[in-house]
Formats: sequence, structure tokens, C-alpha cells
Amino acid sequence: MMKVFARGIAFDGKHGVYEEERRDGRHFEVDVEVSLSDASSAESDELNETLDYRHLAEIVVEVAQGPSRYLVEKLAGEVVRLVLERHAQVEEVCVEVRKIAPDVAGSPAWVGARLQRRRSD
Repeated sequence: MMKVFARGIAFDGKHGVYEEERRDGRHFEVDVEVSLSDASSAESDELNETLDYRHLAEIVVEVAQGPSRYLVEKLAGEVVRLVLERHAQVEEVCVEVRKIAPDVAGSPAWVGARLQRRRSD
């Protein structure tokens, strides 16, 4: 099994529960990792035998620029759904969405959610 990933995809988005988050926006980062059933690209060195990681980043940007969402969980779910819909060779996908420097007690560096789903789920 081959794993392909794109990590630290950054964007500013107007997502969040609170009015100021939706009005002013926040900084987010996303990691996407997929498992492919076919690992032949490891031998062939052919891009058409794998999933180009640019497609993963494009899906993240599409979701980021789409409708405002309240929860990072929903953003992760939308990325997972689109990856599985558009790329039949993906057997499993894991998406982590991080909201950077949220206005939360204790000043965490980031908060977020991770969603992992198999095509068979």
C-alpha cells in the first residue's frame, strides 16, 4: 500500500462558531494523507500511477474558499468526502484541520480535529 500526503496546507478562512471568527477570519492549516491500493508508481516512476499530491491541496483550497463552516470537524469531513468522491484509487484518507492561535484560554498554539475514513466505511 502506498501513502501519499500533503502537510501544512495553509489558508485564511472565515470559519468558526463565533461572529468575530466568521467576520475577521482565522488562519488554518490542513494535513491530508491517503492510502492507495496500488503502489506500482514506486517501480514505474509514472505520475499517472499514483495520486498527484497537488490534487489533495486543490481540494483543501476549494473547501477553504467554499461556504463558511462553524466547525473544523465539518471542514475535515468535506475534504474527506471530496477526496473519496474524486479519486477512486484512494482506499483510506485522513484529514487534520488546525485552527492556528485560537482565542482560547491557555493560548494553545492550535486546536483542531482529525477525521480518518476508509472507502468501505
